[in-house]
Amino acid sequence: MFSKVLSSVTSGDMPSLLVLLIFLCFLCLLEGAFWFFADSQRHHQKRLQKRIKFLQGLDSGKQLSQESLLKTDGLSGIPWLQQTLKKIQRLEQVQTLLNQAGMSWSVGHFVLLSLLAAAVGLCIGSFKLGPLGALIGGGLGLVVPYWVLKFKKQRRLKKFEKQLPEALDLLARGLKAGHAFASGLQLVATEMDNPIGFEFFKTFKEYNHGLDLNTALLNLCHRMDLRDLRYFTTAVMIQRETGGNLTEILEKIASLIRERFKLRNQIKALTAEGRLSGWILMGMPPALAGIIFRLNPDYIRLLINHPLGQMMAMAAVVFQVLGMVCIHKIVSIKV
Repeated sequence: MFSKVLSSVTSGDMPSLLVLLIFLCFLCLLEGAFWFFADSQRHHQKRLQKRIKFLQGLDSGKQLSQESLLKTDGLSGIPWLQQTLKKIQRLEQVQTLLNQAGMSWSVGHFVLLSLLAAAVGLCIGSFKLGPLGALIGGGLGLVVPYWVLKFKKQRRLKKFEKQLPEALDLLARGLKAGHAFASGLQLVATEMDNPIGFEFFKTFKEYNHGLDLNTALLNLCHRMDLRDLRYFTTAVMIQRETGGNLTEILEKIASLIRERFKLRNQIKALTAEGRLSGWILMGMPPALAGIIFRLNPDYIRLLINHPLGQMMAMAAVVFQVLGMVCIHKIVSIKV
């Protein structure tokens, strides 16, 4: 082997051999990365360690360190920023959104992050497109953190909604076994993952610290704004007033939620073609405009420089938005 390599070096084939070695090294690196991330045992161990850490936090009470049972008005740890934020009345909605998204930030941190993102967008837009670009970039930088927060909230709510039927079944089995309703809440918190485990644990702790059960359940609905959760809370509150078989009620609610999931997935499959057509129709005009601008810039500049072209461009944008709204209304079927 060494003689072959030496002969290839002497014969001038060293560049091709180097390329081959680099290719083999890169192939081995890709294969190693694939087996590292595709290892099911690794994912199982990671999930198990996360679960053990969560259960240890339940035993020690550290899970409530992110959000205390006591209501605080500390919007920020900086005194002057605290006094400034207190003058803004709508910041309570931001705090609620932070709690619903599962973020441990204060409102002051979020406001400072939004201002920093706005400053970065302002600088980039001013450097690229001038005053108009600075205005657009600053506005986008200001609202992007809020959009990210809304996205995290929706993702957390969807995960909570998927876990809710299993949690109700577990709660019903606990009641069948003779446990109290509050003990069932603690059982759900112990046996299930976040976010439903953490939220039920907070509800149990609120009740355990002397809060009325109805109020604790209403606080849960306020933190997790879901229709199915409101059904569960209303059923429990009515059963506490009038009596009845709570186990059967919980099982029927869990079955109803699963049927709604099944119907929603069927509707999503039936409307997939319409949604794909809408995305194609919405993305085709900007893509064609970009391609034509790349091939023949003068042809597209008529839509920017000429008054008639500006009117045509604005009309196209308006009709594009109207078409997007109409398609969204057609394919969005509430279940």
